[in-house]
Formats: sequence, structure tokens, C-alpha cells
Amino acid sequence: MLPWIAIAFIGVLNFGFCAYGLIATQNAARTIAVWGSATHTNAQNISSQASLTTICNYALAELQYAPNVGTSVNSCTGSSPISVSATYNASGADLLPTLTVSVTYTVSLMPIPGISPSSLAITRTVQLPVRN
Repeated sequence: MLPWIAIAFIGVLNFGFCAYGLIATQNAARTIAVWGSATHTNAQNISSQASLTTICNYALAELQYAPNVGTSVNSCTGSSPISVSATYNASGADLLPTLTVSVTYTVSLMPIPGISPSSLAITRTVQLPVRN
């Protein structure tokens, strides 16, 4: 009976990690999209190094309490569990300029052999029209 209780406990813990990761990743994508679409200058310069640093900082702030992030992660490149991409579309939805933001967070899980993986990549994408 004890092994089944341990497996159930690990499963519930993994579910909690994934649920928090989903919510925090969606919040990060939404926050970055709101900042980027606030002005045409932000949206058009979204690929500049300064903007990439800014949007990475927003993602890190939203995901700071997520498993395997904390204060040890300080970038969104390389082996970081967080990656961010943003693109400006001059004629997006309804021929309005839009900003599309995609945030990917890789959550580390406690693997259950044959049942659950050791990590799960969560990607959320938000598209907002650019304000005039």
C-alpha cells in the first residue's frame, strides 16, 4: 500500500508544479504582450537587445516562484528553463499592427518510471493589437 501512496503523492506534486507553471507562463506572456503593445516604439523595437532584456526580466519576474527558476536563473538564453520570443506584425489581425509573444518554460518534474516524464515544456502565446 505504501508504494501506491508514494506514487500518488508524487503525481499530485507534479500536477501542482505543472498547474503553477501553466498559470505563470500565461501571465508572463500576457505581461510582455501588454508592455510591448503599449506603444508603436516598443512594438517595432521588440527585437532590439534592450527590449529582449526587458521582456526577459518580465518573464523572470512572473516565473520567479516556479520550480527550477528562483533567483538562480537570470537570463532567457542558453540552458535557461525560460525562453521568450516576440514578433511585430505590421499588418496582423484585421490589418492592424499586432505583437505576438511566445514564452516557453520547461518545468522539472519528479519522474515516475513508465508514467510521467522528468520534464515538461509549457509554451503560451499571446497576440495583442498595438495601441496608437
